Amino acid sequence: MIFLLVLSVITGIAGCAITTAWLPANLRWQGVQCAVFTLIIQGCILKVIPLDTDGSGLLIAAGLMLSQWFAPLIAKETRKLRVHFRIPSVPGYLLMYILCLVLIGASWFPIWMVLR
Repeated sequence: MIFLLVLSVITGIAGCAITTAWLPANLRWQGVQCAVFTLIIQGCILKVIPLDTDGSGLLIAAGLMLSQWFAPLIAKETRKLRVHFRIPSVPGYLLMYILCLVLIGASWFPIWMVLR
């Protein structure tokens, strides 16, 4: 079970690196910030959720991988929103982190409902 989670984290980070490489050069640092923030929050979630020895670890691993793969794209979407709504820099970063939390919630809530 632990091996599966470690493997999913490594795969998620590799996917995150690939996704970050696809971003424009001026958004790569923000993509890395989104990915690291997502990884830290997911680590906190894994600290709280007890790991079972049944197949539910596969759902947790899938949630980890998907969140990490798509975390850098939040920087791109945040940039679009900032330009469209003319949001200043600091609220723009807050929006980026809030969207990261929404991504984490969207990937973990269905898993939590299944594990309940």
